Amino acid sequence: MKLLSVVGTRPNFIKEYSFSKTCEENDIDEIIVHTGQHYDYQMSQLFFKELEIPKPHYINEILKGRIGYETATMLSFIEEVLIEERPDVTLVYGDVNSTLAAAIASAKLRIPVAHIEAGLRSGYRHNPEEINRKVADAVSDVLFPHIQEAYDSLMHEGYEKNDVYLFGDIMKDSLDRIVSEFDIKISRNGYIYATVHREENADSPERLKNIVDAFIESGMNIKFPVHPRTKNKMMEFELYDRIANSGNVEIMEPVGYLENIRLMAGADKVITDSGGVRREAYMLEKPVISLINIIWVPSMLACGWKTIADASEKNNILDAIRNHDPKGERPELFGDGKTSEKIVKVLLERYG
Repeated sequence: MKLLSVVGTRPNFIKEYSFSKTCEENDIDEIIVHTGQHYDYQMSQLFFKELEIPKPHYINEILKGRIGYETATMLSFIEEVLIEERPDVTLVYGDVNSTLAAAIASAKLRIPVAHIEAGLRSGYRHNPEEINRKVADAVSDVLFPHIQEAYDSLMHEGYEKNDVYLFGDIMKDSLDRIVSEFDIKISRNGYIYATVHREENADSPERLKNIVDAFIESGMNIKFPVHPRTKNKMMEFELYDRIANSGNVEIMEPVGYLENIRLMAGADKVITDSGGVRREAYMLEKPVISLINIIWVPSMLACGWKTIADASEKNNILDAIRNHDPKGERPELFGDGKTSEKIVKVLLERYG
């Protein structure tokens, strides 16, 4: 079986880490295509180097531009690769623009599409990720939701049960492998780990100020690797010097993926606006504070291990930093760490 895997962003690279190993173990001819969606070295090539992911067979180079331009450029690039390689199936991950482009290009060429992390719904119709995921689901031949809620959404929307497989979250496969292979210790070392990068927070003077003020006023030891976009906006809004000189917030340069996991694994709790970091933190047994009111995994909220501290109000964030400390059971929501093996087995049965 020839399988074409399309990656382009941090969450894709993490999932590909586990999936590529499983393909190798099953003698699958995997062609890896990097769409160039994340063109910054720290956010792209470093993942392949750190995690020893095979170098992509095809790498697209695109200039930064509007979403329509970037997506169209990726679609055209992937189409040419598909015509050249003619894979038995195209594998796409999650909800990024690379996924949308690859799914459409493959469907137009009548190449089956397998969508990992299908079915997730937030209820926000115009959310960019929601649009990407719905379109990718619609043109996919086989869907692999990662949580029960995503599976239920696909059933509710009328997808064929025989084309939908609930095996768990491939991100857990990768995280379990990484924690074991790189001897990462899960502990609580007296600090909070923070990440902020989403457009809704970084580009809003009011929301970003609320985040900065809450971090400073909490008095807590906060380790904060600052995303380049967020740093530029903090400087533009005259917030950077304040937080850099606060005394309790440790401003850090962006870190590689392994260091990111080590920092998360040693934190008392994690505060973030990243969907992927939220899940990783939960898997690492950390209380999660979300800085945005988009709920991708309702069961994390329902069990009490995640709380919403929407950045529209500073006091929401302050209260969560000081008081969010779940005591109840942390249910295993994301499978048994063998998702990639189960997915590969289905793909071999259908397209091998």
